[in-house]
Amino acid sequence: METNRPKIAQRFIWYSPAIVVTVLLAVVIYIFPSPPSSTSLGRVNLANLGTSMAGKPGMTVNNTECSPGVRQVSWSKYSPICEPKWSGYNGGATSPGVSGSTITLTYREPNSAGASFLENVFGASEIGTNAEAVSTMQTYVNLFNKTFELYGRKVVLKPFLGKGDFLNELQGQGLEQARSDALTAKGLNAFADISLLSSTQPYDEYLANNGIVAIGAIAQPQWWFQEYAPFEYSPIPNCDTAVKTLAIGLGRAMANMPAIFAGDPVLQRKTRVFGLIFPENPTYASCGNELSTLLAKKYNIKMARTIEYSIDFSVESSEALSAIAQMKSHGVTTVLCGCDPIFPILASGDAVNQNYSPEWLSIDYEDIFSQVTNQTEWAHSLSSGLLLPNKTNQEAFKAYQIADKTGVMSPQFALIYVPLLLFFDALQAAGPDLTPESFEQGYFRLPNSLPNGNYGAWHFGQNIFSPIADFNILWWNTKAISPQDGKPGTYEPCNGGKRYPMSPYGASLLLNHVQLSCFGK
Repeated sequence: METNRPKIAQRFIWYSPAIVVTVLLAVVIYIFPSPPSSTSLGRVNLANLGTSMAGKPGMTVNNTECSPGVRQVSWSKYSPICEPKWSGYNGGATSPGVSGSTITLTYREPNSAGASFLENVFGASEIGTNAEAVSTMQTYVNLFNKTFELYGRKVVLKPFLGKGDFLNELQGQGLEQARSDALTAKGLNAFADISLLSSTQPYDEYLANNGIVAIGAIAQPQWWFQEYAPFEYSPIPNCDTAVKTLAIGLGRAMANMPAIFAGDPVLQRKTRVFGLIFPENPTYASCGNELSTLLAKKYNIKMARTIEYSIDFSVESSEALSAIAQMKSHGVTTVLCGCDPIFPILASGDAVNQNYSPEWLSIDYEDIFSQVTNQTEWAHSLSSGLLLPNKTNQEAFKAYQIADKTGVMSPQFALIYVPLLLFFDALQAAGPDLTPESFEQGYFRLPNSLPNGNYGAWHFGQNIFSPIADFNILWWNTKAISPQDGKPGTYEPCNGGKRYPMSPYGASLLLNHVQLSCFGK
């Protein structure tokens, strides 16, 4: 009997999680297309890149007086250094998808039956529609076209309804449809694709195979970005950097101390025993295995139980049930769940049914997903991520208001804004001779973001494909009101809200053998 498993969770195994899940779901099942046959860096004349680090004197296209240190736009913490208004010959058709006046950007609209299901569960106001997403995207494109230096060109957005279903792709199925969608983008003459709201590993790889820049890869390891260079970029941390940071954080702030955040008083008195759950795909399994190796070598911590599961929603319910039983039988006090957003919903109900209340360390998905976990169980959940203010105080909201004060903005506005901003930053830095190679070199040479940006610190440099550079440690407060949807349940900061650099150095700033300050403890 599963009286405590959320009813919503039981239904999720039959429906795909649509837009919100696609943004955040960092899991796929099989090895996908091989990288392009030639990914070596083409010859790029660095003198032809945008002068985004120079700040030469002059007036920008948006009438900002340019000088050293001044940003291109005043309303963004992530803006490149200003570029005086450019004139001259830009080289014309410097690359597929580029003409003397346009840069073509495609967006694959999600094609999934789960969209209507999420609207029924959470309400359309929480999820929004494809039309709202495209309209919001176009509004930002219009704003950036007017305010960034694009050397005589404008970005032209070309959305299309994908044939591929991201849920099938996440289960290693429907690869022909993913390939077909990449060919559609190529047929639309795309220079780049910005389908973060429907991104999957196979779709991104097929885009790269067709010479199309993709802003959307979700939590891939560093080696993957390098294999597919110069085509893959992401506003989400790569998984191996996150793993190295997590290993040191666990070793310093949690290992060899009592599991004080567990729900079971007996477990609270036990020295922490770790268990690990992650998907059984080669790319992400490599990160899970690396975490186990680092903890064993550096801190002599061995996982009491490691479980790999398949992202197949027809069996995930039984896999979650089995995983919880195994964690309990092996005496695990602290479950490390590198899971998709559905697995914790299922597992939290199973844990209550089995009278098992450990500490949880899980990925921070949007509040609407954690709100439908079993709240008795999730009241003992930790995560890492960034705390966002209310939407009206976010940079993405203010930018939309600059562009259009009366338009209908998608609820996913921040998830649309961030990758688009990253793309336009790199376009300006690439200079007039726009190719995937100059885009990459311009991207690497972008300046670090200004302090206190809503979406974390962005740091750039050679071979840094994912610029996120800091994080908060978070705990789930079942009673606090979410700034995302105004409902009870949201993450709050540990350790007084301190942000840590996204690096092994950052985690080393945690006091050694001192418990985290979370849950009011």
